[in-house]
Amino acid sequence: MRRTLLTGAAAALVAVGLPAPQLAAGAQEGCSPVPADTPVCPADGPAETAAFVDPSARVVGGEHVSLGHSVYVGPFAELVASAEAPVSIGPESDVQDNVSVIGARGLVGNPDEESAEHGTPGDPAPGAVEPDPGVRVGERVIMAHGSSVLGPAEIGLDGSEIPANPDGIPEVFLSFGARVDGAVLEINTGVSALARVGPGIVLRSGTLVLPGKDVTTQEEADDRSLGKVRDINEADVAFNEAVIEVNVTLAREYTELYREDPLAVHGVNVDPGGSTFNPERDLPSFAGTELAVPGHRNRIIGDVDLGDRFGQFDRVVGDDVALRADEGEPIALGKIAGMDDDVIFHVLEEADLVVGTDVRFGRGAIVHGGGRVVAEGEPEEPTVVGDGVTLEDEAIVFRSTIGDGATIGERSAVVGTDLPPDSVVPDRTVVLNGEVFGPVEW
Repeated sequence: MRRTLLTGAAAALVAVGLPAPQLAAGAQEGCSPVPADTPVCPADGPAETAAFVDPSARVVGGEHVSLGHSVYVGPFAELVASAEAPVSIGPESDVQDNVSVIGARGLVGNPDEESAEHGTPGDPAPGAVEPDPGVRVGERVIMAHGSSVLGPAEIGLDGSEIPANPDGIPEVFLSFGARVDGAVLEINTGVSALARVGPGIVLRSGTLVLPGKDVTTQEEADDRSLGKVRDINEADVAFNEAVIEVNVTLAREYTELYREDPLAVHGVNVDPGGSTFNPERDLPSFAGTELAVPGHRNRIIGDVDLGDRFGQFDRVVGDDVALRADEGEPIALGKIAGMDDDVIFHVLEEADLVVGTDVRFGRGAIVHGGGRVVAEGEPEEPTVVGDGVTLEDEAIVFRSTIGDGATIGERSAVVGTDLPPDSVVPDRTVVLNGEVFGPVEW
């Protein structure tokens, strides 16, 4: 199934009632990822319904966290909860690489450090809703790489059917670097890359926040003419359904892999294979030599072909790096000029990713492969990052070709674009389908 970026013409939406979601037969109602029940939760649960928590993920207050069936929690994600601010993640949802789900703002670090890391929430708009304490996430919610949810927040619990989703199965999508900050997102909603929904806002069914936008009033969330949101369309729904299917499969296959060899889900290691989109297990290679290093501080998974020898790679990369070829493959990466902490590589199914030599990656940079449709009926263009490119902190590349020597600024995104060599994308700028879409507003 071809996936299409969350952009495009709006569709007319008419809300109708939605029946209450049903758990799959034999699924657990909720499992707490305490040490005895990780990385498989529950430890003795069947692979078809167990949740999987990557061993590199950080769980604080696990007894106050609940995971539904078939949840996948990716590398270096964090789930932080307390008795006063619990966290629940519903069935078939996923918490991808370096995602933060924090029950309350005060649970991480001291207030000054946390404000620097997660931003200042601001005051809720007059008449704003106040969600229950903690974070409650419903079923089939995608929390993509680098996104974050700060409680109190509710995602995908209530709302309405929309014509763009005729099968009536609910879903929510948070894209790369998106943030939900004290808000309520109804079912069949989405938040695009580097966008934010602020305290007390209700994002209603059928609504998608546009890339880089900061929604801080209910009027901005409801009125399409203000330019911060649009209607969800059928392409959005098709994309979401494919992502959910992949991550449910990953929860199952990582569970199987762990039970065969507990060390295989750590460090530099194989992908789980076993799926229609990635059937074979592969090891990463360093300068042509395949290698497993279960004790490594980073997660390098599957068919990742690195130009550096392992020792050089180890010297030039930071911590909490996830280069993951467990969906699309291969990932080819030339000799690295430098890679800071929290960098993420991933690839959509039936696609690959090629990154050149002497590329510099800032903290939290995301490079995501996937085919780009240039002409209808023609082969999709691959995702390629050229030689000598610089990605500043939190820069995002998705479904794009980045020319040699280009620079993508801090907290900027280049999506669906052929970026010429030596281009400079300013800080906090979204480039979408070859055009400057606008600034990142928060």
